[in-house]
Amino acid sequence: MEITQIRHFVRIAETGSYIKAADLLDIGQSTLSRQVRALEVELRASLFYRHGRGVLLTEAGKKFLEYARGVLHLMDAAAIAVRDSESAFSGQLAIGMTPSIGRACIAALLPRLVELYPRASISVVEGLSGALYDAVLLGQLDFALLYNPAASPNIRITPIVSEPLYLIGAAPVGEDAQQVGLAEVAALPLILPHGNHSIRVAIESAAARLGLGVNLRLQVDSTYSTMELVAQGMGYSIMPRLVGRDATLPALSWQRIERPGLETTLCMVMPGQQPNNPLVLAAAEEVRNSLTDLLAP
Repeated sequence: MEITQIRHFVRIAETGSYIKAADLLDIGQSTLSRQVRALEVELRASLFYRHGRGVLLTEAGKKFLEYARGVLHLMDAAAIAVRDSESAFSGQLAIGMTPSIGRACIAALLPRLVELYPRASISVVEGLSGALYDAVLLGQLDFALLYNPAASPNIRITPIVSEPLYLIGAAPVGEDAQQVGLAEVAALPLILPHGNHSIRVAIESAAARLGLGVNLRLQVDSTYSTMELVAQGMGYSIMPRLVGRDATLPALSWQRIERPGLETTLCMVMPGQQPNNPLVLAAAEEVRNSLTDLLAP
């Protein structure tokens, strides 16, 4: 399997046509067909099936495309890593963030990265934690910023800062506007994300240790839709204080959860076999330092 074959496969998948891909790559259509056939023989699977207007990926092709893009991203990073020092900080830099982290941090981080690395092409991908985690595993992202990522031998996790969790509501609960007990929180109608979201797991686990259930009213993955619902009085939610730094958000009550206190940890995740790419390593260090300063009490 050759890198050229993989690059050409990705171009065919992106254009949906051998003819368009051949024109863009300036090579013969028959050459592309032979390369794809060689890949299919090696993989023992069909990658495309033809239709009247071109080709579509098979299920095997869709799966291979994810890994192919990761391989190409890593190969580009490897090429940058061995260039001379003058061009060490040029090339592609792909960073993943959840929307809540991105909205709080992008305006401060990106101008700094552009200033430090003017020759780099920087992209920021926003998505749910699970999708970003998988993208790092596949090599599609150089690193991502996530709360409480799961441990894996194929991932390097660097904690950046731990934040207390807060109950947010249209008005404070109880007599103390600054804090609230977990037992009181568990009894409230809560709006939380689906499934294994780190904050939901933390709340449900902590409540279970007290012998309590959680009163789950709504399941909503979008942080900002959740905050709008909270502002309308539809229920309460639980978030780190970082989210509330955006001045454009609804004015809500923020009460720190105590008895016991709960925390979430913002981490940087990178591939376990990350190449020694000077741009990625320098940018990762700058992001860690900037976030530590930004989130300092």
